[in-house]
Amino acid sequence: MTLQALALVLLSALLHPFRDLLLKGHAHPESAYLAVTGGWIAIAAVHALATGTTLALPAGAWLLAAVSAACLTAYYFGTMAALKSGDLSIYYPIIRSSPLLIVVLTWLFAGTRYSGLVLLGIVLVVVAGFMLQRQPGRLVAHPKAAMLAFIAMSGSAGYTMADAQAMRAVDPAAFLFWVYVMVTPAFAIMSVLFKPAGISTGPHLSGAFTRTPLRLAAASIVSYFSYLCILVAFGIGAGAAETAAVRQASIPVSVVLAALVLGETRLVGRLGWASLIAAGIVLITLNR
Repeated sequence: MTLQALALVLLSALLHPFRDLLLKGHAHPESAYLAVTGGWIAIAAVHALATGTTLALPAGAWLLAAVSAACLTAYYFGTMAALKSGDLSIYYPIIRSSPLLIVVLTWLFAGTRYSGLVLLGIVLVVVAGFMLQRQPGRLVAHPKAAMLAFIAMSGSAGYTMADAQAMRAVDPAAFLFWVYVMVTPAFAIMSVLFKPAGISTGPHLSGAFTRTPLRLAAASIVSYFSYLCILVAFGIGAGAAETAAVRQASIPVSVVLAALVLGETRLVGRLGWASLIAAGIVLITLNR
């Protein structure tokens, strides 16, 4: 990973937690995320118009866009369902373990080879992310939630690899536009499936768009720019596994923000594990 790609991925990791911070406490969280993904379509269209690029995709990119959309849907479905079925703070580390799955898949099917120090860095990042989020209790105390977390992790690995492949020949704005055109209807269905009991569908969906519209717009812009940084990094040669690992820098950022903004505790202990994430990132980048 080049220093330019590293800077882009770290910038993405810095920005990413702000989306969840902006949406924290929303009365309709499922439909709020639907509003954000719908906002991505509009932003991508404006982005393409402003840069003078076309929204048309090359013929060979449609399959990658469809794979990315399907995997994104699996990721969000697994995450939202795990949240409903169990303690997400226990299963979140499974979801964040996609770098290891990417390493295995690219080694088995693409012939990618990683140095021992890069692999050590990836393991450090994943293990530290696990310990940072872990709470007392068995990892698989709820097998259903663990299975859903694995679905989310697999989806994260899948869209990361599809996006990395697509960025070799596709403009990011056009790719994001069509991916989210495909994803947003699936999100609408999930918003209905996961809506709180006793709330009718109409008010549930409209509530996301009519309440705190400025927060939703800000969340859309921040998260779009965050993922745009990832796609640009892929476009200049960043690998999928290394990128997925370095992106976990968002975990210590979220820990600090949660302590400063939301008043959450155990900051010192969590920063200790966050330092291991930083060490893993250094190993990955110094041995690129």
